[in-house]
Amino acid sequence: MRILLILLFCMNTALWSQKMTGFWQGMLFSTTDETALIPIYLDIFVTNGLVDGKIRIENKEGASVYPVVGKYAHNELELVAMKAMWYYLPEFSLSPYIYSLKYNPQNGYLEGSTDKQDYRLIAYQSKGEISMSKTAYLPKDWLLRFSQELKDGISAPQIRKQELLNFTFQPIYFDVDQATIRAEYQAYLKELIRMVKSHSDLRIEITGHTDADGSDTYNLTLSKRRSEALLLFFTQNGLAKDRMVISFKGEREPVDKSQTNEGKQRNRRVDFRFI
Repeated sequence: MRILLILLFCMNTALWSQKMTGFWQGMLFSTTDETALIPIYLDIFVTNGLVDGKIRIENKEGASVYPVVGKYAHNELELVAMKAMWYYLPEFSLSPYIYSLKYNPQNGYLEGSTDKQDYRLIAYQSKGEISMSKTAYLPKDWLLRFSQELKDGISAPQIRKQELLNFTFQPIYFDVDQATIRAEYQAYLKELIRMVKSHSDLRIEITGHTDADGSDTYNLTLSKRRSEALLLFFTQNGLAKDRMVISFKGEREPVDKSQTNEGKQRNRRVDFRFI
């Protein structure tokens, strides 16, 4: 039994070593100045708990590339950046930096502190390789988008893909003759917002429905009010209008018979789908 546990531990360590190996992109950011965002790229190789690779740091004046060595265990990386192998970045040429980083499997980010007290690092796994060019690796607007994504609680790209595959829609229900969103649904609706914001090519369709009580004309209007209530909620919580489409069906698309209170409740709803 003890041997089996040791083998499982070794297999798990090897698996996570493979996951940590690769190209990461992110930023150094100041804890005292939110406008101080510095692009950083890591290309690391992890084997048997040891790490080696390179780090590239950029700013408007140029870039520096440093070899790094370190160790890895339990999702934690300790890295030391050695004397720059190539640089044109005066204020960062006094390295080595020491990085104490931890990988968060829930959001997919590698993050932690450096020995420059007011700077922290956060990065996500990407595709690429360390460049020796003085020119910036990517246009700086990606850095602003990345910063905003972090503020919005958006996960790293590789996690977003899995979140989208695993996401399950649920309708939200309304009281009789009402278009007011119940408080119990707010957490779910905010998660919907986060999902749409996480994927730039994604929009959401909002479809309102009613039970069969009342006239067809009245129910069509009521279902529209319910869709519009969701449109307003999403807009007020930071989702752009061009990321949403509304439709309304009145009583025409029931999911249950409107002959019982339970059936009527299931029909008084708004459905969602990604488009």
